[in-house]
Amino acid sequence: MKRLFAIILAVAMICALLCACGGNSGSANGKVTTTVNSKYDDGYANKYASSSSVNSDGNTVYEFTDSQYKSYQENHKNTVSSDIQNELVAKHDKSYGQYVFIDEDAKSVMVGLNEGDYDEATAADEAKIAADYGFKYFQSLQNPVQSIKVVFCNAGDRSKVYGSFDFTAE
Repeated sequence: MKRLFAIILAVAMICALLCACGGNSGSANGKVTTTVNSKYDDGYANKYASSSSVNSDGNTVYEFTDSQYKSYQENHKNTVSSDIQNELVAKHDKSYGQYVFIDEDAKSVMVGLNEGDYDEATAADEAKIAADYGFKYFQSLQNPVQSIKVVFCNAGDRSKVYGSFDFTAE
């Protein structure tokens, strides 16, 4: 127990050090603005944004400080991943899959499956669900992503891809 507590404290100290060393991410005046299409706006940004408004196209414009945006981005990514996982597990038993992970760099929603869990027809249907949720995250970024992949891979080795499906935002 003491060892676990010491590890947690060490991680917290490292995080604090890294946060203290960070500077302005280069956005204008430390502000980040996002414009989210009404179809993909789940309202999650309201918890973090300094302000929000609706533009003439009916899209929501959120304004954040740099730190608010970073917190929003990380927490929204985790929430959307969890929502996808819950949706997929609801269609299977609780042992289905290992994780759902949003990989922003690869513009992908990664679904880690156990060996033998992959079925192409089922994955094609479930990829649409994952993409709908995934766009709630990818379309809310400062630079929205228009095309994403939903990748079903081996949970222990992401390079072992069972199936990949491409989607484009409307």
